[in-house]
Amino acid sequence: MTHWTLILIAAGANILLNLSLRQTGRSINTESLGSIVTGLIISPWAWVSCLFAGVLLTAFVAAIRVYSLSLTYAAVTAIAMVGLTAVSVALQIETISATRAIGLALIVTGILVSAMA
Repeated sequence: MTHWTLILIAAGANILLNLSLRQTGRSINTESLGSIVTGLIISPWAWVSCLFAGVLLTAFVAAIRVYSLSLTYAAVTAIAMVGLTAVSVALQIETISATRAIGLALIVTGILVSAMA
């Protein structure tokens, strides 16, 4: 598997992890520590989050074995940020402004420039 494939798997898992964590947070009672712990144990979304966290960890560790840590981390984070924004907009969870779109484009440009160096 190429390092970019591993980076894309890690970024995809990161996106799904964040969406699952959002659902976890919405489904548990946060009134006390006990209710939070109980909610996390019985929440299917928490278990889905654990699954995606495992995929993220596995793909990330495999990627840094064959590629630099700094670029791998930046690439996974940037791709996940752009992907999560796109999914959130598509699901109407949030909106995107022109300023944010420009910021995301600059992040992607920075990753591409770093990858070419």
